[in-house]
Amino acid sequence: MAGSCAFCGFIGTLTGEHVFGDWLTRIGLDLEPVLHGAGPLNRIGRELGVRPPFRQTVRDVCGMCNHGWMSRLEVVAQRVLTPFILGEAGTIELEDQGLVAAWVQKTALVAMLVSPEADRRSGYGLPASEYSEFFAQRDEAQPLPASQFWIGRYDGIRRWSVRVTPLAVTIEGLSEPDRPQGYAMTIVLGQLVLHGVRFTTPSLQVKVSTRKKLPQLWPVTNPVQWPSGITVDDTTFLSFTAGKELRSMEQHIGLRPWKPATDLPDSRALGGMVELPTICGEHVAYYPAGLVHEAMRGRFYAFKISCECGTAYLVHTEVDGAHCKAADQAEVIDGLYEVLPGEEYLIEYEQGNFSCKRLPEPPGSVRLG
Repeated sequence: MAGSCAFCGFIGTLTGEHVFGDWLTRIGLDLEPVLHGAGPLNRIGRELGVRPPFRQTVRDVCGMCNHGWMSRLEVVAQRVLTPFILGEAGTIELEDQGLVAAWVQKTALVAMLVSPEADRRSGYGLPASEYSEFFAQRDEAQPLPASQFWIGRYDGIRRWSVRVTPLAVTIEGLSEPDRPQGYAMTIVLGQLVLHGVRFTTPSLQVKVSTRKKLPQLWPVTNPVQWPSGITVDDTTFLSFTAGKELRSMEQHIGLRPWKPATDLPDSRALGGMVELPTICGEHVAYYPAGLVHEAMRGRFYAFKISCECGTAYLVHTEVDGAHCKAADQAEVIDGLYEVLPGEEYLIEYEQGNFSCKRLPEPPGSVRLG
C-alpha cells in the first residue's frame, strides 16, 4: 500500500507492522481469540473484531523501518523480557535497559497508529514529531529525551494491553494548561507491566517516581531486579495506566492526566437514582442515590452496571462520586466483581433490585463521572 511512513517519511509502498512482535505468539502465552479495539480513553472506541492476540498490524511503516531498526528492537525485547512475561524472576543488565525502554516507546507509538488517520488529525494521537524524532535517534539504543520508564509485575485477567494517556504538568497557583505536555505509556504482557512517561515539552520535564515503588528502567541507575515494587492488579489498573500513580519530585509542580482525555460529564441526581454517563458517550446507567449518602458517611460499595452498547462496568463509590474500575464484556466484569472482598447487599429502588458489595476500605480510582 502506498503512503508515507510515520517514522522516516518515506513515500511509497508501506508494509504491515505488528503492534506487538510476532515472537509473542511463540513463547507459551494464551492465544485464544479475544475482542480487539482502539479509541479515546474516555469513550468506547472502534471494535477491530475477534482474533488471536498479537496479530494486529498497522499500515503506516515502510519496509526499511519495519525490517531494520524496529526488528532489532524486537530481538532485544524477546531476549530480555520473555522470562518476565512468563513470571520468571531475573535481572535486566545496564546495557539492555535503554533498548528495552526504546522498545516500549516504539510499541506505544505504533499502537497509536491503529486508530484511523482522521481520528489522529482531530487530536486523538501523538504529535507527528514524536515519530520523526524517534527515527532520527534510532541508533542511540535509548528512548526519546525527557523520558522515564519503570518495570513491575502485573497480576490480573488481562493477557495483554497497551495504553497511552496524555498528561498535563500543573504549577501551583496557575490554571491547568489547555493542551498536554506529555504522555504516559503502559504495556501489559502476561505477568509483566512496563510503564513510562515522556514530556513533549522538555522545558516542563518533571522528575517523577511511582507510588508503587517500581524499579526505574530508564534513565539507568542500577541493574533491575524483577519482580520488585508493588504488584499492579485489576483494582488499580486504570488509575495506574492513567498516570495517576506518578508522583512529581518537584515542589509546587504536579503531573496528572489531561482532563479532556480522561474525564466525562458529572453524574446527576434524578429522584432516588443517580444518572452516570458511560464511556461510550451516548448512553447513561443508573444506581441508587442511597449509595451516595453511604459514601458521605465513609461507607463505600462496588457494583456492576451496563449500557445499551452492551459494555459492562465495574464501579466503586468514593467520597467524590462513582469511579470506573474496569470496562469490558459482561463475563469479565462478573469475574472481577465476584473476587472482590466484602459482604453483598440487595437494595430495592425505583428500577428494581440492585446488588452491590460493601468494600472494606476506600480504594484507588479513576474518575468516570
